[in-house]
Amino acid sequence: MLYSFDFEIRVEYVDTDQMGIVHNSNYFRFFEIGRTETIRSLGLSYKEIEDKGVMMPMVEQQCRYFLPAYYDEVLTIRTSIDVMPSSKFYFNYNIIRKEEDGKETLLSQGYNILAFIDTNTRKPKRCPEWIIEILSKKVGN
Repeated sequence: MLYSFDFEIRVEYVDTDQMGIVHNSNYFRFFEIGRTETIRSLGLSYKEIEDKGVMMPMVEQQCRYFLPAYYDEVLTIRTSIDVMPSSKFYFNYNIIRKEEDGKETLLSQGYNILAFIDTNTRKPKRCPEWIIEILSKKVGN
């Protein structure tokens, strides 16, 4: 693993179904939050990336559900970057509940893959060198 970042969220009422369980579609929103905050923790923002002429469309994502999350629980979105980006940027996610005894319970696990495209031409491109440099500095390579 090159880099990992934890971000906590509280399950809101709007995230749940009638049974008070987080609706399955919200895990992809949690992944989005985790990815955005992980990029921010690197000292970047989506706005900055897009202002420099790069967009990152989603090309693939998956989620496996193990246990439910419930209204008002505090969850940890653990986002990891396991490989240096090249033509694609891979993000892995674990959604975790910290139990009263301090143990972590894995609720779901997933990933998504983003491509890099030029904002003006919408054509694929490789990961900009400046992104690789920022990530390299953060991971100490």
